[in-house]
Amino acid sequence: MGKEAEIITGLFEAMKVDDFSLITVTQIAQEADIGRKTFYRYFKNKEEVLERSVELLFMEYAAFEKNYFASDYETLLYYHFAFWRKYSKQLKLLYKNDLMFYAFRQYQNHVPKLNAAYIRQDKLSPNAAKYAKAFTTGIFWSILYTWVENGARETPTELAKICSDFLSH
Repeated sequence: MGKEAEIITGLFEAMKVDDFSLITVTQIAQEADIGRKTFYRYFKNKEEVLERSVELLFMEYAAFEKNYFASDYETLLYYHFAFWRKYSKQLKLLYKNDLMFYAFRQYQNHVPKLNAAYIRQDKLSPNAAKYAKAFTTGIFWSILYTWVENGARETPTELAKICSDFLSH
């Protein structure tokens, strides 16, 4: 594990104990078993660590086409939640600390790009495509947020079925 990853892990370990607002760079460095100077070689502050951790999650998400391209919504939703289930502990910590907006910003940056294939298929005008991308982002974000808010209990299969059922009505 590289130093950047160790620092990110250190932040999430600290968040298991303390609220994000109370966590210090010293505490993150101690959790990562590094010095403060090393921390500052990689990051300016704890917010930058958090931003980078969420960015890395989305980069991983984008690396697997099955996470964002499928022939039907049920399959798409299944893969979407299968991915996020692996990171439910981190998402719960973000939620607990009222930091889900970090994930939302990455959703806004990445999901429209990932769903561009669907938008092109519909041959929408650029203005309509902008709103279609926002609509898609909103749906996926709202479902993810609600899932985390409710303790991330449902399996990807259960969530895909729930969503598929209400989409088909």
